[in-house]
Amino acid sequence: MTNLILTAALKGTIVLGAAWIATALLRRRSADLRHRVWLAAIIAMALLLLPVSVPQTMRMTIDASAAAPATASAAARSIQALPVVWSIIAALLLLRWGLGVLRLHRITRRAHGTGSIRVSESIQTPMTWGAIRPVILLPAYVEDWADEQRDVVIRHERAHIDRRDWLWQGFAQVITAVFWFHPLVWLAAAQMRQEAEHAADDATLATGVQAPDYADRLMAVARRLSSNSPAAAAVAGVAMVRQPALTSRIAAILDTARTRTGASARARIGVVLAAAALLVPLSAFQNRDVYHVGGGVTAPAVTYRATPEYTPEAKAAKVQGTVTLTLVVNAQGRAEDIKVTQSLDPGLDANAVAAVSQWLFKPGTKDGQPVDVAVTIEVNFKLL
Repeated sequence: MTNLILTAALKGTIVLGAAWIATALLRRRSADLRHRVWLAAIIAMALLLLPVSVPQTMRMTIDASAAAPATASAAARSIQALPVVWSIIAALLLLRWGLGVLRLHRITRRAHGTGSIRVSESIQTPMTWGAIRPVILLPAYVEDWADEQRDVVIRHERAHIDRRDWLWQGFAQVITAVFWFHPLVWLAAAQMRQEAEHAADDATLATGVQAPDYADRLMAVARRLSSNSPAAAAVAGVAMVRQPALTSRIAAILDTARTRTGASARARIGVVLAAAALLVPLSAFQNRDVYHVGGGVTAPAVTYRATPEYTPEAKAAKVQGTVTLTLVVNAQGRAEDIKVTQSLDPGLDANAVAAVSQWLFKPGTKDGQPVDVAVTIEVNFKLL
């Protein structure tokens, strides 16, 4: 799983870099179009996680006994620790977002109001959340505003609902948790969120709201913000005002030359086609020709073999059994794309991967030419 994520992250760098260049070139176009570009890039990151079907493999079996040195190598410890570290951080990020959704649910239940518009003293900025039954949450102080001023805020939040921004931003939160180690993924999520606000601003102004009046409402909300606002709710909801991006939003609202129309059908199709044009070659690389033995394909032959080691913990627990690995022996005779398909013990799994990654092969051939060949290796751990 970790190997798949790292491979997707590497390929996704190309997609995210292309999105950054595209949005820079489209800076005078509508925010809705730029938002769609970033959204397409994040969706592409998810598609790159789809597993590749593994062809029929050749099989080989080796034995590892407790007579081997009992100290795990540094490489093995690193391989063992990597999935654990990734899982912990990804889980914490998802938990943070989940707690934010739970916080919003509680705030909504305690808020007063009817229908989809609720008023609460627990928030300091208007926001919306929910996919099936979206809710608009208004801070209590907006009740002191004139009806026209309050209506401006509601129009903005309804624009978010019409655009399904809460759903897309939740999806981006999940992808960010998966690729937490990739700075461009964080950038893409932040830019998508910012462009969503610009697009909602444009949609609000398109209803006839005057730009100065709208900017004044944003400033009125900003003056109410403080460091004591509930962070969890802000993470999970689509908040109307966030301090870091406020200056650029006010400037955009007052910019009379700005394009405020939504992306045209032609532009939307163009974004999809551009994303597909990037994904197809990346997927083709991901689904490179990997052969199985037979039909003119010869089997790889091991020329150097490192013996997997028993860990002290597995030896003390008297763990015995088989670790099954699937991998590809590439045309250069090295093992890559190693995956544990049958686990025995975390330490023994890691040691098996570490050992096989050091193996050297005479590569398999097809029509006399070296090719990539799928291999299954069974590592039998036995106590003497």
